[in-house]
Amino acid sequence: MRKFLRWSIIVLVSLFVLVVALIGPVDFAPLKERPFYQRTMLQLDTFKPAIHSPKTKLKAGWSAINITPKSRMPMAGYAPRNHFNSVHDSVYVRILVIDNGSIPCIFVSADLLLFPPTLKDKIVQRISPNRFLYFSATHAHSSLGAWDDSIIGNLILGSYNEPWLDSLTSKIISRIDLALAQLQPASLNYFEADANEYVENRLAPEHGQTDGKIRGLKITRADGSKGLLASYSAHPTNISHLSLALSGDYPAALVRKAEQKEFRFAMFTAGMVGSHRVKGIPETEFAQCDTLADKLLKKIRTAKNFAVNDSVEISTATIPVEYGPSQLHVLQKYKVRDWVFRGLFSPLKGEITYLKIGDIILLGMPCDFSGEIFVRDGLGAIAESHDQKLFITSFNGQYVGYITYDEYYGHSEQEEVMAMNWVGPYYGDYFSQITKKILSKSK
Repeated sequence: MRKFLRWSIIVLVSLFVLVVALIGPVDFAPLKERPFYQRTMLQLDTFKPAIHSPKTKLKAGWSAINITPKSRMPMAGYAPRNHFNSVHDSVYVRILVIDNGSIPCIFVSADLLLFPPTLKDKIVQRISPNRFLYFSATHAHSSLGAWDDSIIGNLILGSYNEPWLDSLTSKIISRIDLALAQLQPASLNYFEADANEYVENRLAPEHGQTDGKIRGLKITRADGSKGLLASYSAHPTNISHLSLALSGDYPAALVRKAEQKEFRFAMFTAGMVGSHRVKGIPETEFAQCDTLADKLLKKIRTAKNFAVNDSVEISTATIPVEYGPSQLHVLQKYKVRDWVFRGLFSPLKGEITYLKIGDIILLGMPCDFSGEIFVRDGLGAIAESHDQKLFITSFNGQYVGYITYDEYYGHSEQEEVMAMNWVGPYYGDYFSQITKKILSKSK
């Protein structure tokens, strides 16, 4: 009996030590007391983007790459799926270049869950520093995996495939060069339209607020060809998590229909998708994708346009954002310790991409950024008070999880607050304050 008790005590103590080593309390210290917040705000006090005065009238070029593999690969977006078994629609990387003679701005958007950080790094290493890159993704949940070499990445997204990423890098670089070689004089219009009837807040469907605008750029080149960049905030999760059919979900359907009916080239970038999902479409699966695409394309066609001057200043920057230790929930007030998170994922790292074309400010966020923050904190209204338009996209080639409105933290059991918020409380306010400070410097 004594021996049993002794061993029982040893086991219990060992388990207690293990739990204490792996799990700790969430840090609810006020944001303004945190050193990382203070350092970031201090840096923003001196924020000055690079200003590129126009040397010519605007020019535009574009290209697309079909990245559908010939052999089976893992899928990303839901639970692990180690291969797709059919192709409903091909997946692409699309490239749009806008150039004022001083700086070529290169938009790169992939039909992937997010723009893989490793892929971004590989591209940046091979691109001239005299070109500005703006990355995004469509956030398709039925597309390709195998692009994250962390422990969790290999488990959830499939075995990391570096040869595939190297090959993809070379193809993207080649297509960027092609788009640059095919630049033509172009006129540019920013557009936005209310499509709120097709999106809802999945954290609080009854009372949560949403950003329901479809936004983007319309380009008309000298040869009459038209290009489109469109962005919307509804999650592309219309296809079942059990499906093994490769697809770009409704963004791919929208691009396909746009190119069939009006535009020579179209691309999609995920908007402020954090906590937003599709609603109001009676069909399911691929039929739902097609119906939503038709409705959004109609909105784009009738949207209010805001012309950009043919000769326009462009400003660019990458804005550093500091983070505290990771705070991945296990219970409402407890988290996985940072050393465990770093071992399973990667250390938190994520800048904000800043691009201003005339009076249009584009911010690329390193996260699932929530449109509820945009609406509740009046970020768009602040920009408009300066006669500017604010256009926020997600998945800029780095990723720090979900950034949602702060009132849900510590109360909601939803996945995006519990499993996918990696940063902890108050980060909605943190990113909102960063955005407001950027806008104050962009008048």
